[in-house]
Amino acid sequence: MENDLISKQQLELLTREAKRLGASASAIISSKEILVKDDLAALCNGEYPCPNYGLAASCPPNVEGPVEFRKWQAQSNYSITVKIELPASVMFSDERKGVMQLLHQIVAAIEHKAIEIGFEKSKAFAGGSCKELFCDDQEKCCVVAENKSCRHIESARPSMSGFGIDVTQLMMSSGWAAQKAKDASLSNKDAISWVAGLIMLA
Repeated sequence: MENDLISKQQLELLTREAKRLGASASAIISSKEILVKDDLAALCNGEYPCPNYGLAASCPPNVEGPVEFRKWQAQSNYSITVKIELPASVMFSDERKGVMQLLHQIVAAIEHKAIEIGFEKSKAFAGGSCKELFCDDQEKCCVVAENKSCRHIESARPSMSGFGIDVTQLMMSSGWAAQKAKDASLSNKDAISWVAGLIMLA
């Protein structure tokens, strides 16, 4: 019982830290609730390939993908989810890059904190290509092109897309609405959108 209490306190500490760092919300979920689909990961190089495919160490084909993610998932009991809510207009503006950078920085910081308190095999995931977000001014990703250490190893984290993580289901498991504004020209200029991240604890 005491160990359960300590574990709950540790998990709540991580959610509080995520919100302190800038997340709009953070939740504790069972890692078994994370839905991974091979066909979602395949979209990265599907009929309409992602323009970031192959450009960064955090995106396919340079990530382990759904098969390895399921192995990590089997070793994890709990995960922390985070979301940042923002006006839909921001998602379709130059401000989006800063929001996505913040998302990566939050999940990376929570990963570090989780490791500090005993979850030594924790792994964090975000959204968007780290090449686009952190190294847009560089010709190539130094990890992919030169097998060097990541320039932004403290902040950049793999994209959930490359692992086939169903982000809509992730939001629902967290108790959050999954609907997302998709068009900057929506008549409701105050429509809210979101970006989400995941820290799997182990």
